[in-house]
Parts: sequence; structure tokens; C-alpha cells
Amino acid sequence: MNNQTKNFSNKISIIIPAYNEEKNLPRVINSLRVQDPKNFEIIVVDNNSTDNTFKVAKNLADKVYKCKKQGISYARNYGAKKAKTEIIAFLDADSLAYPNWVNLVSEAFKDKKLTLISGVGVYENNSLIRRIILNIFSYIIFYCGKIQNWFGIPTLIANNMAIRKKLFEKVGGFDHYVVEDYYLSLKLRKIKNIRTIMDSKMKVEYSSRRIDKIGIIASWKVWLLAILKKIPSEEYTLQMDCRKLVAI
Repeated sequence: MNNQTKNFSNKISIIIPAYNEEKNLPRVINSLRVQDPKNFEIIVVDNNSTDNTFKVAKNLADKVYKCKKQGISYARNYGAKKAKTEIIAFLDADSLAYPNWVNLVSEAFKDKKLTLISGVGVYENNSLIRRIILNIFSYIIFYCGKIQNWFGIPTLIANNMAIRKKLFEKVGGFDHYVVEDYYLSLKLRKIKNIRTIMDSKMKVEYSSRRIDKIGIIASWKVWLLAILKKIPSEEYTLQMDCRKLVAI
């Protein structure tokens, strides 16, 4: 276990679910370690990995847990349950936090009325054309959500967000469906007098490997289908040929 934050009062718990992410974990964790302030702890939740994810996490993270129930929402919720801080944040194991990410979260929650902040993601891809297409789509989603937040309609992006733990627990955390951020947003919209924002400066880099696996169009169809009809997250994994879901 890393003791880098041992002497700090941890106000933010950054939860990273991981399944077979031994190669990617050092990248995302190191992107956080170099940031200030250091008023955070990093919690990795190993979701039944078959590689050395747990061992790598033990050497780099502040806390590491094993979640036996398979699925990213289960792992995120488990990490949130274990967190002892007022603010909980979520990143993916194959992402990269941009400089100032921690500071933006910390500064935002100095506003006691703020309940949630979410940011934008940019995709890495070896193909310039694919990268442009993916990032145009990502920014469209982000700014649609930002406009909704302006009008008091809570909207978030699950793998780049921070939320007050009490509110997260009040709505029951993430549901176990594809596009879990959409369904969490729907639950938040039933709560009165909450303030949420989306900040374009709060940026992370996403891996495009899942999209590359089944294709851009097929991925978009899965996400659209998941909004129209709930799809259990267990049906959408890296091991499954998700094209079966979009054969409509």
C-alpha cells in the first residue's frame, strides 16, 4: 500500500474499478500522484482480475479491495461504500487524468451547495480520423449535458465525475445497466435543490479500446439501445461480442 497520502486529511476518495488492468493502472495512478493538492486517497477495486492487477494496485494505491460481483457498477458502488470521505470521485483504470484535475475538484467543492461535478473526456487513438470522430462525439455529449445542467437538469459522465457521498448513497449509487451515468442522472433529477456542473477544464483521456473492439457505429447503437431499453451491464463486457446487442 502506498503511504504517500498518509499524513493528509483525505477529503476526496478517487475510486478506480479495475479488471485485468495491470498495464494501465500505473498510468492513471501516476497521473494523480503528481497533482496538487494531495487531499485525496486512491481506492482501486479489483473486479475478479486474472492478471496481476491486485498486486500492482497494492503497490500503488492507498486502498485496494476485491469486488466479487462482476460489473463496473458493482465495483464503483463497492468502492464508494468503502470510502470514508465526504467527496467521492470516479475514474476508469485505462484513463489518464489531466494536470489540475484534482485541484479543479477540490476548488469546486469549496462551494458547499455544489453536489456534483463532471468533466469531459478526450479519446486517444492511433488513427487521426477515428480520434477526431470520437472526440467530436464526446464533446457533443459533454455540451448537451452542460446545457442541461444550466437548466437545472442534472447530467453527468460516470468515468469523470465527483459527487458528495451522501447524495450518491441517497439515490442508491449506480444501477447495473449499460450507460449507467444516464440512469444515475435520471435518479438525481428526482432530487430537489441540488447543484451540478460540468467543467470542460476537468479533463481525462479515455482509451478507445472498447470502441475499437466492436466499431464506432456499433458502439453508438449499443449506447442508444441502452437508453431506450435497459441492458444489464453483465451483457456488455470486453469478453462479449456486443454486436449481438445491436443486431436489430
